[in-house]
Amino acid sequence: MIDKILNSKRRIPYHILFWLAYLAVYTLMWGSYDEKYWEEFQQLLFLLPWKMIPTYITLYYLMPRFLYPKKTLQYVFLSILLAFAMGLIDRYMTWTYLYRWFYPEKQYWKTPILYLPKVFNSVIAVYTPVFVAMAIKLQLFYYKNDKINKQLEKEKVATELKFLKAQIHPHFLFNTLNSIYSLSLSQSKKTPEVVLGLSKFLDYMLYECNERFIPIGREWEQLMNLVALERIRYEDGLSINVSESIDDTDTLIPSLLLLPFVENAFKHGVDNEINDSWININLELVKNKLVFMVENSKSPIPAKEGLDTDKNIGLINVKRRLDLFFPERHELKILEEEDSFLVKLTLDLSAIPDVIQQENVA
Repeated sequence: MIDKILNSKRRIPYHILFWLAYLAVYTLMWGSYDEKYWEEFQQLLFLLPWKMIPTYITLYYLMPRFLYPKKTLQYVFLSILLAFAMGLIDRYMTWTYLYRWFYPEKQYWKTPILYLPKVFNSVIAVYTPVFVAMAIKLQLFYYKNDKINKQLEKEKVATELKFLKAQIHPHFLFNTLNSIYSLSLSQSKKTPEVVLGLSKFLDYMLYECNERFIPIGREWEQLMNLVALERIRYEDGLSINVSESIDDTDTLIPSLLLLPFVENAFKHGVDNEINDSWININLELVKNKLVFMVENSKSPIPAKEGLDTDKNIGLINVKRRLDLFFPERHELKILEEEDSFLVKLTLDLSAIPDVIQQENVA
């Protein structure tokens, strides 16, 4: 509703509507005492300039120059000076003209012009519309600022997500090229098959998953392509067990979100120091609740670099993406035992359609 008010093409500026509303309200309020609405309207109209002047000075000079930059003392001091100056002018105009025009029989002008209670009454009368206009202006100011900040934050998150996703490509490519290099050194006949599998996977990464969200069925299919590549590479040197249970393959998930977990398992789960290397991959999706587990064997010899170092950019990457995509809607558990390493990811995917709808509306 506020957006429509702010963005609509108004034939009558809002500040004119504000003053018309002011005249209407106070004419009805004061005129109802003696049923003298026309007289009250005339008086309000005569004194209106001394209310408009401090209002516009406050809205378009004092607030932008002192209040918004948080120069509070200067703002308060100048506002008090302005209030008393305009209050004195209002008192003078009332005492000099209105009392003689509308209340000659009551002889209000016999009260001294600088009678303090009357001056304060004039200050209050002058600053009533000023305070109302300030409240409206501040509300609009903070609303606009909040809207701008939310848009900037949204753009920042979108940019960061693109950057994080872009990091996956060279990281995966580097690891796979190392595998191809190893096969080529041994002149393995499987080298062409691995190259073909890599080209298919890169085609998916570069052209098919440009959308922020893709169906879980498609993501799982590409994970299995990765597993197939690794099976060719390791042959009987690695035992891979895979299981999945997906109730709806069209459920959306951030593209390439699960890949780093599988990559990490192959990187750390296969080692010459391990007699029987193994990797277990399990995916379950029931009513938008996803549970993804990857467990791998682990070398008894401690790794030289920890899992949070720069060389493990894949796992660091996915942690950040989870925080951006699923704040308070995910749980990531990493359990490290003496001979195994387990990653368990729990996701609530139910909010993704709403996120997409909001982005489309924006």
